Amino acid sequence: MGSFMTTAFLLVVFDGLRPDMIQSDTTPNLMRFAAMGTRFARARSVFPSETRVCSASVATGCHPARHGLVANRFAHPRVFQRSVDTGRKEALLAFEQETGAPVLQAPTLAQALHAAGQELVVLSSGTTGQTYILNPDADALEHVTLSAHGVQACSRQGARLLASLDPPPAAPADRAVWVADLFRTRFLPSPPACTVVWLCEPDTSGHHQGLGSPAQLDALRAADAAFGRILDDWQAGPQRDTLQIAVASDHGQATITGHRVVAEALAASPGFDGCQVLPGSSGGIAIPDADGARVAAAAEWLMRQDWIGNLFAVDGLNLPEGVLPHSAVLLHHPRTAPLIYTLRTDPGPSPLGLPGTTLMDGGLPVGSGTHGGLSPAEIRITLMLAGSRIRAGMSEWPAGLVDLAPSILALLGIPGGASMDGRPLTEAFTDGLPPAHSPAAESWEALYGGYSQRLTRTRLGRHVTLDAAFRLPVA
Repeated sequence: MGSFMTTAFLLVVFDGLRPDMIQSDTTPNLMRFAAMGTRFARARSVFPSETRVCSASVATGCHPARHGLVANRFAHPRVFQRSVDTGRKEALLAFEQETGAPVLQAPTLAQALHAAGQELVVLSSGTTGQTYILNPDADALEHVTLSAHGVQACSRQGARLLASLDPPPAAPADRAVWVADLFRTRFLPSPPACTVVWLCEPDTSGHHQGLGSPAQLDALRAADAAFGRILDDWQAGPQRDTLQIAVASDHGQATITGHRVVAEALAASPGFDGCQVLPGSSGGIAIPDADGARVAAAAEWLMRQDWIGNLFAVDGLNLPEGVLPHSAVLLHHPRTAPLIYTLRTDPGPSPLGLPGTTLMDGGLPVGSGTHGGLSPAEIRITLMLAGSRIRAGMSEWPAGLVDLAPSILALLGIPGGASMDGRPLTEAFTDGLPPAHSPAAESWEALYGGYSQRLTRTRLGRHVTLDAAFRLPVA
């Protein structure tokens, strides 16, 4: 690549946006943006495909095995039977104080920008914890992090900005629009080196008003229209030639068709005394001292349950053959629960016609959207780039969330991306080359009694993307 220094980069995240929900009648502005640049047909999330895990991968360019935020809720490493709710900033600050360790254990995009004398601005309508994760060092680096949830969730610089604005609206869809308009009016005329605009839609409406419901589609239309106003001003103004833009989602969603309360099932079974269940569409089971015999016995019991999907356990233990190791899904970190599972999924359509359904352990009703697992509905993401340095067309190269940070640094001409798990998406750069390696498919199948599972990944040199995982029918 040449030595051209681009002025600025904007990343807009539509939380939970499935690629197949980008349609001309719902998201005309996203369709317009896709035609301007490169759309990645094989873009993938990380596992677990949960928002704060994904936010950490955006912030670091790394998989959870390296950045250490291993689930939306994970067991406290020092106080067994306690868990860390990563959706709340105050819980993350308490965790860092109690453990003496940062919540993110890999270098961040913000740190790389700061070392080069540049700033990361975060504008988010996501949860307070999600916003914090995008730049946990915002105060130390004197960067702007502004949360639509209020001053307590902002950095000092963000709080000063928030005080100068009209209060954010209460409704999630309106907050997403408010955040997008804030970037357009306050930052687009003279943008910082990098801005992340995180919109909580269509995820929030999918969770609470139904995946594919009219209410969700209305929320998506509103977010798309706000993004369209950014596009209009970008194309009409002086930043057209200098601002590069990425649009991404952090994960997809699958439709809930039933429930299974895992903690109740375990409480009625011997051998789980003292264990802690960390529930969700994907979940974890914390076992005291990660005792290998107990982990193996628990795994064997779980594989006999018809509601289990995939099952992963600590590397190196003597486990039943149907279990895959944490490292297979790039989740081998000391904070990861000894057993990680997904609930059973189905590729068939929901009542509203969207492919991909799942069981859920939680309070969301049937028909709602959820995520966390490895089904295509959950792990396939939206990823598009456009700007003066981006080619137009469709890319069939494997790509994912972990590629965003190294791509941003590469386009800005700032070092730091080489140590990340992801890669610069140079096949989309006008002055870039396609990857030197060919994609190689990797597959694991594991069978134990009446249980069988399959995991597929794609390797591109040292870079790995997770493609999907399923429980298989056994003849």
